[in-house]
Amino acid sequence: MMLPVRRIFLMAFLRWRISFLVALNLALVATTTTAPSSKLRLYMVRSPETTVAPLGDEVLFECALNVEPERLQWRFRSQSGKGELMYLNETAGYNITFKDGVSKLRIYVSPKTIGEYQCIAWYGASALASVSAKLTLATITLGNDNHIFEQDGFGVNILDGKRRNPPPQIVHWQVSPGNSVIIKCGDIVSNPPPVWSYFKDNTQIRASVLQLSSGALILTSLTQKDSGSYWCSAVNSITGMEIKIPRRTDLNVTNTPKAAPIFLSQPPTVITVKPGATAILECPGVGNPVPKAVWSRPDVSILNNRTLFVPYGLQITKVVPEDRGNYVCRLDNGISPVLIHTIRLDVLEAPAIIEGPRVTLTNETDMLHLDCHAKGYPVPVITWMINGVDVQWDSLIHSNGSSLFIKSVQKRHAGIVQCFAKNAAGEVNEGNLLQVNPKQIPGEIEVSPLGSVPESTKSSIEHAGKQKGTGRKKHKHPVMIPPSRPSVTRLSDESVMVRWSVPSEEGLPIQFFKVQYRMLGDLARKIPRSQWMTCSEDIPPHVRSYEVQGLKPDQLYRYRIAAVYSNNDNKLGNTSGKFHLQKASQLSVAKSHLTAPTLQKVEGVTETAIRLSWGFPSNPPTPIDGFYIHFRPASTAGEYSKAMVDGMHVRHWTMDYLEPGTAYEFKLQSFTASAASEFSAILTGKTLKPPTQAPTITPSVVAASESSQSTSSNLPLIAGGAGGGGLLLLLIILTCVCIKKRKKTQADDGVTESKAHPDHIQAEPNGFPVGGGRVLGSPIHKSSRLNGVVPRMNITANPLAQEGDKKSA
Repeated sequence: MMLPVRRIFLMAFLRWRISFLVALNLALVATTTTAPSSKLRLYMVRSPETTVAPLGDEVLFECALNVEPERLQWRFRSQSGKGELMYLNETAGYNITFKDGVSKLRIYVSPKTIGEYQCIAWYGASALASVSAKLTLATITLGNDNHIFEQDGFGVNILDGKRRNPPPQIVHWQVSPGNSVIIKCGDIVSNPPPVWSYFKDNTQIRASVLQLSSGALILTSLTQKDSGSYWCSAVNSITGMEIKIPRRTDLNVTNTPKAAPIFLSQPPTVITVKPGATAILECPGVGNPVPKAVWSRPDVSILNNRTLFVPYGLQITKVVPEDRGNYVCRLDNGISPVLIHTIRLDVLEAPAIIEGPRVTLTNETDMLHLDCHAKGYPVPVITWMINGVDVQWDSLIHSNGSSLFIKSVQKRHAGIVQCFAKNAAGEVNEGNLLQVNPKQIPGEIEVSPLGSVPESTKSSIEHAGKQKGTGRKKHKHPVMIPPSRPSVTRLSDESVMVRWSVPSEEGLPIQFFKVQYRMLGDLARKIPRSQWMTCSEDIPPHVRSYEVQGLKPDQLYRYRIAAVYSNNDNKLGNTSGKFHLQKASQLSVAKSHLTAPTLQKVEGVTETAIRLSWGFPSNPPTPIDGFYIHFRPASTAGEYSKAMVDGMHVRHWTMDYLEPGTAYEFKLQSFTASAASEFSAILTGKTLKPPTQAPTITPSVVAASESSQSTSSNLPLIAGGAGGGGLLLLLIILTCVCIKKRKKTQADDGVTESKAHPDHIQAEPNGFPVGGGRVLGSPIHKSSRLNGVVPRMNITANPLAQEGDKKSA
């Protein structure tokens, strides 16, 4: 059958597109000296950087990769624009050059060119995007009450489009000697931050006097010599423009009546710094006598070699993320009331991707789920791109931040998928290959898969081989698609949560899953490597997580998942990476530091499902990975089962596969990879009852005369029937006794026959393969309904499951 040229070209192009990227990635792995990694080996060595520039200046953006692409392009979105970034080209007048693998974009700064820039590298039809860079205008403005004063190019203040001088502001302070004060200059908005100058009675104050970079002058242990009129000026370091702040502070240092501590100006309630910087938490209370400050921090000691108590506050040098939190200043001079002030210290952390998207090979029209997890403070916002295009413009794709869902994978999705993590401290990204196996159309030329796909079982291949040459049409056999590589999360010192997925639903139906694990050896501690252990429970096919208990703390483990299929064969998934089960004492995050969720509503939605709703802060003090849902029937006092909900921003969840018309208790925890919070309050919900159907009764109407006649005439028949029924019952009892005796004889013969054949494979009670790839034992237990995990399990040794030992260490 002849194919249209266009279709043949499309299939050949798609195969080239993916095979080129796969070959390129493998070649890069081969040239590295370290062990191969699952990360994409293409990356930016030069990326555009955020820049501040004045009007009329020229800005240079550069872009280059470790492997030279076929072409490099630039995109732009104006400061006021919305939607996608627009491509720039030389024909439109943009100055773009490419030399020695480096693309350079020169921009003349004007209001039209202020905005966001990004570099796109093309390899065939696949693209890799850089982080975005912002070009902002160097400005300096003054905020005064509800008015904004801005200087024009001549250094003259402008208000409402007219040149005028801002009204002066004079503040009078009268302070008793010995106190300390912080004189604020005023509200200034400058890009970049301004350079400050301070004046007393029109004389510039020398730089040796304590100053804050935010624009404040610190005067400690006041004397009458410090009395005077203070004011400031701010200079933009790029434009050179200066603003003289119209605010004046007249300070009079003199003896005042005795009074409780007060603030002359309200100190800030939030201080934000970068790691390694010095933070000053202001608490400059004044009074007579001079108040003394006592600092504290809930549940944490602040006494260390990096903290210094100063008359105007608390100074912390070389700030680290662990310093983040609330600090309480208590000012007391013996006169009530005591002055209390709380300051929150926020320590920025640049985002870092701890788990990027994995390499995937997906059949066309299948669903695909990818994850990307990042850390940082504030919690990074995660966005996704496929071949340089934001996924929000694709109707087939849904993203909730850390997870990406493609409802139906298409050929256009083949290429490079990237996740970007961004917060106030920076932006990073990580990408990987998204490979698509084209859907076969009847009558087309058979195209080999683009990469490794699950192979058919051995029995299916042999069956196809027997049919070869018989003239019959070969049948397509469903394949056993193995589970994914499991991810592992710590629950306690002796238990973990194992999670997995099944890449495709088009393979053989799965009867149940099995979880295996082994403890790795440690030569330094003389700990031998254990055999693979198999969980005794048959995990239902709808469950994708499992709690493994009875582990040893401070040990290394590996995990793997096996699926048992409808043909009674099984297949193992890939083995997890090494997982160190740390003790709670070794971890830095304590349970008390995690915010507990608030369970708000529990309601039945179907006969087997209950919907949960809860509250949780959008920006908690400690970022979390998700939530644990603990549940059990309300009529029992047994242990709780656990289900896991990934994602910090999820607020609703539907628990399925529950018993109809049954009440359940629920409680929640938030968790990270190393700890879990306190429990929420317990709420009870009940699944809906199944509809009841009244029994069908067929009424019969009998005349009164007929009833009396039949009763009298049927008495002999009733007596005869009773006698016959007794004889029939006796005959049934004798028959059952004979059959039972015969079965016992056959069972004894079976035992003898088994002993006479030592090569016969015996079935183990856990129903897992013990030899030859066969699965022995009973199928899934249909009587138990499980949601998310099996509540308890027994670990049994499975010494015959060592067939995978050679595959994984």
